[in-house]
Amino acid sequence: MDDRGEMPNALQVARAVSVVLGRKLADQASGEIVLTRDEAALCLGLAEGVVENLEQSGGCPPCPRPSGR
Repeated sequence: MDDRGEMPNALQVARAVSVVLGRKLADQASGEIVLTRDEAALCLGLAEGVVENLEQSGGCPPCPRPSGR
């Protein structure tokens, strides 16, 4: 990512992560996926954006309990 001073929003980061991981996962012959520092930074930025959003909104709704247990 470039250092222009303006941070991307969570949606932009999510789209970028989707593209990066989609390309990496498309290689069916590969048993491992290796991320560059920039790719890892995209993933971290997305996770931090989700955390920030959840903290601002008061958290996430409770997860449904699995049935049949």
